[in-house]
Amino acid sequence: MLIHQNFVGGNISVKEIDADTVTLQNELRDTTEDWFYWAFCVEGAENKTLTFKFQKNRLGYFGPAVSYDLENWHWLNDVNGDSFTYKFGEHESKVYFAHSMLYHPKRLYDFADKYNLPVEELCKGYKGSSVPCVQFGNGNISIILTARHHACESTGNYVLEGVLQELIANPIPDTKVFCVPFVDYEGVIRGDQGKSRAPHDHNRDYAYEEDSIYPECNSIKEYAKANGCHFGFDFHSPWHKSGENDNVFIVQNSIEKLAKFNRFGEIFEALITKASLKYEHKNDYPFSTGWNKGGTQFANYMKERKENNISFTLETAYFGTEENKVDNNKLLELGRCFAKALNRYIKEKS
Repeated sequence: MLIHQNFVGGNISVKEIDADTVTLQNELRDTTEDWFYWAFCVEGAENKTLTFKFQKNRLGYFGPAVSYDLENWHWLNDVNGDSFTYKFGEHESKVYFAHSMLYHPKRLYDFADKYNLPVEELCKGYKGSSVPCVQFGNGNISIILTARHHACESTGNYVLEGVLQELIANPIPDTKVFCVPFVDYEGVIRGDQGKSRAPHDHNRDYAYEEDSIYPECNSIKEYAKANGCHFGFDFHSPWHKSGENDNVFIVQNSIEKLAKFNRFGEIFEALITKASLKYEHKNDYPFSTGWNKGGTQFANYMKERKENNISFTLETAYFGTEENKVDNNKLLELGRCFAKALNRYIKEKS
């Protein structure tokens, strides 16, 4: 039997194997605070029943996300405090387990192929990898879409894919779309936490008065300088779970633009379908409340540009609740609803 992290997004350390109990610990690497992301693969455990134990705050409400191909995911729907037990079938020679439903970069390329969308190079990443981006449409209105400023936050990618799908199917007139699906692409492929990376993470790298330390962020800033950013949206996952972290919410980043945030939220909620993960405008996080004090984030950089109408972060729960449970299809539909809301919002403003 082999337990390992040797795949895109892998992150685990095996601390002990005692009979049928495996004690695991996730790797923080260069993250400077306690964080919760992990993903591992078990090979050669056919017909075994194993219990996997973690430290506190590593498992979600529904146990691990499970996959056999790194593409299709489902919840185990079984968890016992900080451990879960899995019975391997006789043909389950390779099973992946993760904190949440992963979004493999291959999925982006498959999506792009399906829609004849060229994948271009944004830049060489801070470790030398080619960071992908896509763009489509023409017009005077510039929309910038990003995800994975924090490497582990995979729900944002599913929502973003839904946004792209809707914008391709029903283009907004006079607009061009620029999208960086994996800003911290290096961290995504290595399986890093990404959040609170030393000396600071990608979403704290958008100071106006100085160059970014990450080439990815500098490249996004240069695109905005050359093409403008009338609308900028960054798709994230929040903290692990509980409280606001179980919801979908807009992080409002300006008091001056409060009326715009409220109108967008009203439109977005009105367009949510039964097939979507639920979004309610009342859950949006007000500016200058709690941890939402501003800073050198992507959305804050873009909102200050003179041409910008609105820019914000959309946080989408890793798990949701029993009544509003996260799954890949609901996340995709949430993204399609978001794009429809953006279309209507822009038409109202024109």
